Order: sequence, then C-alpha cells, then structure tokens
Amino acid sequence: MGNTLRSALHDTTRGTTSATGATGTTSTNRTNRPTFIAFIAALAALTLTLAGCGSSTAKSSGDANKLTVAISSAVSTLSVNQEAGSANYQLAALYQEGLTGVDGTGKVIPALATSWKSSDNKSWVFTLRKNVKLHDGSTLTADDIVYAINVARDSKKSPGLSVYWPNYVQSAEKTGDDQITITLSSPHSDFPIQVSNVAGLFVTSKKFFDEAGSNYGSSKKLIVGTGPYKVTEFDPSSHVTLTKFKDYWGKNNGPQTVRVDFVTEDSTRQLAFTSGKVDVSFNVPVTSVAQWKTDGGSTTAYSDRSYYGLTFDPNVAPFNDIHVRKAVSYAVDKKAIVSGILKGYSEVATGIDSPEQLAGWTGNDASEASKQTAKLPAISYNLKKAKAELKQSSQPNGFTATLTYPTGYAQVGKASLAIAQTLKELGITLNVKEIPLEQWLSEIGNGKQGVGWMIYNPTTPQPNEITSWLLAAGGSGTNPANWNNAEVAAETEKVGTLEEESDKLALVLKSTTTALNEDIYSPIYWGKSVVATAKGVKLAKIGTYWLGTNWAADFSKNA
Repeated sequence: MGNTLRSALHDTTRGTTSATGATGTTSTNRTNRPTFIAFIAALAALTLTLAGCGSSTAKSSGDANKLTVAISSAVSTLSVNQEAGSANYQLAALYQEGLTGVDGTGKVIPALATSWKSSDNKSWVFTLRKNVKLHDGSTLTADDIVYAINVARDSKKSPGLSVYWPNYVQSAEKTGDDQITITLSSPHSDFPIQVSNVAGLFVTSKKFFDEAGSNYGSSKKLIVGTGPYKVTEFDPSSHVTLTKFKDYWGKNNGPQTVRVDFVTEDSTRQLAFTSGKVDVSFNVPVTSVAQWKTDGGSTTAYSDRSYYGLTFDPNVAPFNDIHVRKAVSYAVDKKAIVSGILKGYSEVATGIDSPEQLAGWTGNDASEASKQTAKLPAISYNLKKAKAELKQSSQPNGFTATLTYPTGYAQVGKASLAIAQTLKELGITLNVKEIPLEQWLSEIGNGKQGVGWMIYNPTTPQPNEITSWLLAAGGSGTNPANWNNAEVAAETEKVGTLEEESDKLALVLKSTTTALNEDIYSPIYWGKSVVATAKGVKLAKIGTYWLGTNWAADFSKNA
C-alpha cells in the first residue's frame, strides 16, 4: 500500500497516502477536503498507481555497475510537486534534494543547507552549501532555492507538496549570497524536517522551472536536480534510468547506472525477479514472501511504520452509536490477521503511531516507545464483549454496512473478509467491496461512509505525522472520520510549538487515548515492507527511513 497512503494508503501511499501517498505537518490550518485528499495521496502505499501500468522489464546484466530494480508502482511524472506518491518520493531521493535530508535512522541532516539555526523557532536561518552543481551544469543559487520554496507552497503549481507548507509559513527570502531565512507566524521546533526531500521541498533552478513549464517532470523535459543521480531516460509506461552525477557535491558509492522498472502486477514482478530480469524487487507481497526466495536470492523485511485500521464516522448512522463502533472493534481478531493473513509480517497495533514512528521522541528507542503505546486503550478481540456492546446499541439485532478497500491491497481485502465473517456471528452483515484506488481515495472522509479503512505510510521522521492529520479538527473533511473534538484538535495544533520531546509525546498519547476511548479509530496492525535481492546482490543496510536516502548506494552487485 505501500504506494498507497504514502499513502495511505502512500502503501505502503501511494500514502494516499497521494493517500500515498503526501506528509507531516504538526500545525496546519486544514480547512478543506481537497487538501486532505491530496495529502493522503501523497502518503499512499507502495503498491498502486494513479496513472499508468508499466509491465516491461529490461534484462538484467552481470555488469556490477548497473542495478535493475522493479517496483510495484508506476509514476506519471518525476515531479513530486505534482504527484506525491511513495514511488515518486523514492525515485526523487536519488535525483533531487531539499535544504535538509534524513539519514537511515530518521535523523535530520544537512543537504543543500550545511546548517540552520533559530533563536525563537519562528525565524529559521539556513546557511547554504556553496558551489552546488545542477545536472544541467549550472550552479545553484539562493534565488533558485527561494523560488523552489515558493513553487512548493503554491497549491496550483504543487498540488502534491503544498500541504507540507502550512499557513504558519509566512515567507522565504534570500538574506545573503549563501543564506535564506524562512519566517513562521508561530514557533515550531520541528520545522527543519519540512524543508527536506522526504517532506515538502525538491529543488531545481528557476531557469529550469520556467523553461519546462507544463512539461516539468515529464518524459519531454527530463527533470534536473542536484542529487547523486541524473535522470537520463523516463517512460511513464515502463521505467526510469539514472546515471551517476559526476559533479555531485557529496559522496555516491552506488552503481554507475540504476534502472527502475514499473511492474504493477505482483505475479509479473515476481517472474521478472525469479527469471533474472531484475536484480532487486521492492514491494514483495507479505502474503507470498517464501515464493521469492529462489535460486540463491534473499528477502529482507523492515518496519515501514505504516498504519492499517478502521475509521468510524460518528456522524453516520449506525456508527454514531459508540456501542456499535465498539461491537465492531471487539470483533476484529487482530492477532489472527497478523499471524494468518500477513504471515507475521506486521505487528498488532496498540495505537495509531507505531513505536518506530514515535521513537524520535524517545531517543530513537523504539522499545521505549513500544512500552508507551502498549498502555493505550486500543480494543482487543473479544467476541463476548462485542455481543454485549451490540445488545446495548441502537441496533441490537444487527445491521448491514459496506467496507471498501483499494485495488492492489490484497491483504486488506483478506482482512476485510475475515472481519465480515466474524461479524456474522453478531448478526451484522458487512459487504466487502474492492474498488479502484482513485475511487477509494475520493470517498475517504466524504461523510457518507460509516466505516472505512485508513491506510497510511508516513515518510517523514516527524513522530506525529499520522496523528497530526487523523486528530485534526474535523467536520469539514480535514480528518477521515469527520470527528469534531475541540480539545483534541487544540492539543494536535499545540504539539509543534512545544520544546521538550517528552511533552510532545505525552500530548500525542493523551489525544490518541481520547480517540481510542471514543473508538473513532480502531487500530489493527502496523506494517512491514519486504525487499528481494537476487543471488550476487548484497544489501548493506536497510531501515524504516531507508527509501528517503540514496538507497541505490546500499546495493552492491557481483560482476
């Protein structure tokens, strides 16, 4: 789902992730449904595509300097400004940069800015790296970066990225030959992550922006950036090819050439891998990992911090009755879904944000974050309690409802059917329906669905990326439940203004507790992603933030 709600959904969103999908502000004035949907799309999972269905693959060679990778999504543009799905972000990590970046642990690190500072968390001064070359041979300037920021903030020019630039960002201006200053209306201690290439900034030159016009990011005008790789081919129906940029300011120990094939069908991608046409495959289905371990190949799983759970709209009958919501939640056998359907490639969710996501507020200690999330009041499977809750509800004899899931999320479909089977014992008929991703995204938070899936794969190391959206003020399409709770909304807005990480964690856990007690969100599992590598291909390291780095450099291949 991975391209699901980078989706959501960015699927692992595209999540919507372009639900994909897009990512993580802590204090944003979110007042319209289109903005929410755009963001979700950006966060969507890694298995779907909103445009195109590539299936052709190149024959992998024994050349140690060429790496061929297959992914489960196609991209219609290389511009994350336009299409902010998981696959778009993963590709852009190789060819475009922001002022900051992240390392494999999620730590914010220098990129086009060598350092940054603020005395009040409102006025942020970034010192720029000197003599940075772009792929077209020109030299990057402070004016170029300011222009890129303003383009990213423009909802018309950057529908995929503008959600990362909330209303509290007042201005960005050049304040020296190698310095820019970004001014906020209120203090936000976590702001530097917002200007990274895992969030809201992908830099090119003003000249290239203007020359490319509507062809920016297309196959007609190959995108220009400052990253370790330069785009040399792009066919939205099949692949993108990149070569090492010889004038890159940093180090790049990756292969000379990287080709990424878009293979959206799992079976086709598996055949390409097992037949030796590709060296690496992302998005290995967790339901069939064993089938990919052939001919000396191997698979590696890692936590992708994705969230899968049910969302209840308390404004839609019969889910406006808390007893109905709890009856359904008690009937979800999370452990059976994780062990049976997902083959153990996930973790039962006890909250919304995974321990790996919250670890940024616990000294990068996921085990400590896990202790905190374990205390949250998420409902566990108990059929006796489910029946008791339904008996107290306005629908004691049961009811009929529909639960949809997006095409490409087979595991979610299987989980939906398992939930429906259990609900039959309560007299509840749950009609499970698979629908196209586009339709599914358009229906999120539309005020007509009483129950739905929320699939969300965060891309930034901002610990409350998911809850900053799910717990925001509702009622106007700004959270998928259309849930109005003034206290929780205020707490959600306040998090970004706090200094102490322990205070931020405590406040997010407090708000999450309220949402779980009211059973607005019913967490089911936190997901994992699996990467397959062919015989002779080594993967040096992998981690939850790995795909936001120069991931190609972590592969080595025998000749």
